[in-house]
Amino acid sequence: MTIPVEQNWGPHLSVKSDRKWFGLHSIAITCIAAAFDFVVLLAASAAGHLFYEKMTYGTLADPSRYIGIGLLVATVFVLAMFSVHAYRSSEMFSFRRQLLLIVAFLPAALFFLLAVILFLKIDMAISLGSIVTSAALSLSGLTALRLFWYRHLSRAIARAAFPTRRVLLVCPGTMSTEPVVQRAALSGLSVEHTMRISEGDHSLASTSDAYVKSGIGEVDEVLIAWSDYANLRALEECLNTLCQFCLPVNVMFGGVVGDVVEGFAQTVGERRVFQTHRPPLELYERGLKRAFDIAFSIAALVVMFPICAAVAVAIKLDSPGPIFFVQSRKGYNGRTFRILKFRSMSVMENAADVRQATRNDPRVTRVGGFIRSTSLDELPQFWNVLRGDMSVVGPRPHALAHDDLYGALIAQYASRRHVKPGLTGWAQINGCRGETPTVDRMADRVRHDIWYINNWSLWLDVKIVFMTMGTVIGRRNAY
Repeated sequence: MTIPVEQNWGPHLSVKSDRKWFGLHSIAITCIAAAFDFVVLLAASAAGHLFYEKMTYGTLADPSRYIGIGLLVATVFVLAMFSVHAYRSSEMFSFRRQLLLIVAFLPAALFFLLAVILFLKIDMAISLGSIVTSAALSLSGLTALRLFWYRHLSRAIARAAFPTRRVLLVCPGTMSTEPVVQRAALSGLSVEHTMRISEGDHSLASTSDAYVKSGIGEVDEVLIAWSDYANLRALEECLNTLCQFCLPVNVMFGGVVGDVVEGFAQTVGERRVFQTHRPPLELYERGLKRAFDIAFSIAALVVMFPICAAVAVAIKLDSPGPIFFVQSRKGYNGRTFRILKFRSMSVMENAADVRQATRNDPRVTRVGGFIRSTSLDELPQFWNVLRGDMSVVGPRPHALAHDDLYGALIAQYASRRHVKPGLTGWAQINGCRGETPTVDRMADRVRHDIWYINNWSLWLDVKIVFMTMGTVIGRRNAY
């Protein structure tokens, strides 16, 4: 939050920033990145048409029609990227996120194009081969651009080529400042000076000379990073004293307060309140998620059928017992359902005491070890998705015995059931996959699940699905 400054201040407390700013402003970076994407998509449309016509018919036709197509695709794609703030300088650092957005939005723009073509009944005048070639060139061009931006921006920030706002960091005496400095750098803030306020040292927080000695006259703004909630009086004194300086003041909280203020903000009367627990998805959100689940699970079952058949045969030949393992789990709103998995163990535990699989667990069969590490044992759960018991993305369901155990130990554990359980989830792609030998490990998984519920969107589901593929290939933490 930004603290209002008082206009009644003395000349000796004024701060004049006559600093010259070099390099590209963040707004300029956004505009240039969007313009480059637009040009690449436009060029790819024309080049794809010319290349396809030359290779197929040996002639070079008029590319004007496909330039028009390129204008449509480029406009839809760039607007979609703007809608999720993908052109912000801080976002350009995440190559993986950029790639996922490209994979999501480029096909969407092309599907929109095909819908327009079919609606206007001009499909006979448009070459499908040219569109496919243009799509391939567009994907290659956008990916190459992202590699360029990722490398160039990293080097530019290392050389301080981009403009930054100089900051005085005010924090408790024992606080580690390195994470704050790193996060500030990604937002265009350079921590020039640090002022530490020890516990009980209210005189330092309330003395304007202390801020002058700490370098407040050499900075553009003040950033307060606070996590010492037993010393809130010092924070209050600090804010009151900073009102004497004509500088913007921003406060960043850590710990439980930091988690609270990251929630959805709304107004109750004249006060800002933060929603820490999101209610279950609304009707249209559930409908959108259900449509995605049905479409994706049908496609997955069709594509994966040969693999499922091979796994079933391997299980039958490897050890005696059934092919499938059925176990009771709790789903949406605590309702119990029967989850379906390929059998990976020599036992079929579904009692009040279920022991999690551990590394080199003797209960895991030879085939079971492979299908567990690659998550192939989860494929039958697409049938649970079709039945409506589960979703493609959501908190992973646990055995009933584990639900009872962790429900009593972790306060927010039951909040995971505000959405349907999933085949994969935000926790799994962030390393919380496999065994949870300690309560802290399970609490970390729950924290990721709650974040997913509070931040759900269809694009987040798509992102998690793509990132899951990379996690499965890595075969981490599952045995």
